[in-house]
Amino acid sequence: MFSNKYEKIVFGIMIVVIIGLIIFFNIDYSPHKMHFEEDKIRIKIDNIYIKDIKAVELLDDIPIGNKIKGTSTETYLRGTFQIDGDEKGKLYVYRNSKPYIKITTSNKTLIYNDKDSNKTIETYNQLIKKYNLKSSTNSVKCNNFKSSQTSYTQKDDIVIAISIMPAVLIFVGIGIYSFKRKTPMHFWAGTTVKSEEISNIKAYNRANGIMWISYGLSFLLIPLLGSMVGSIAIAILSPFMIVGMVLCYRCIYNKYKVK
Repeated sequence: MFSNKYEKIVFGIMIVVIIGLIIFFNIDYSPHKMHFEEDKIRIKIDNIYIKDIKAVELLDDIPIGNKIKGTSTETYLRGTFQIDGDEKGKLYVYRNSKPYIKITTSNKTLIYNDKDSNKTIETYNQLIKKYNLKSSTNSVKCNNFKSSQTSYTQKDDIVIAISIMPAVLIFVGIGIYSFKRKTPMHFWAGTTVKSEEISNIKAYNRANGIMWISYGLSFLLIPLLGSMVGSIAIAILSPFMIVGMVLCYRCIYNKYKVK
């Protein structure tokens, strides 16, 4: 199936990347939301029965410690974390998005907020009104808290765009180098393509250059599509892009090799 050891190495890397992606996408990236049911509230797989609730609070700040079990990303915290010192709590929290709803039951503490501050306040007011719960905080108006939302900002996009530019410039540079070569461009590290192997060196090098430049520019999908969407798109497409480059080079070589 593979003509040389370098192709085997590339396909081996691809398999490792795919395994990594499987692990990556097993992490829960879907948004969390509090659902109100007849006798309980539900947040993803967590259920809290109304009869077990001891207190409900709306807090401007929550001291959150280390993760015990769950997911911690740049955008949110989900799982079991240390709160208020040694206490353990279940978190469904967007970072830097105040306020927080703290629900204390007979056997656990749950901290929750929405992406938007005003939405969190609406959820809190709906919670205490629907189930007639006692709260240490009275019904709160939306404008009592400064609206905040955790998301990738324009500044984040700029930082990510700058971070991917070295990769873009390297691959584009390889493409330009291919255009300027007088001898045939090689694809596999440590190998050479002899001039007598190629029927039209200029066209062969130009095709290789276009391939490398196209691959480099594909990384610009990240800032163009947005940091999160672009990153996921590149993560999904990367192994297929590597295979695509291998196949593309084989087509270029077969087209221009001396018959």
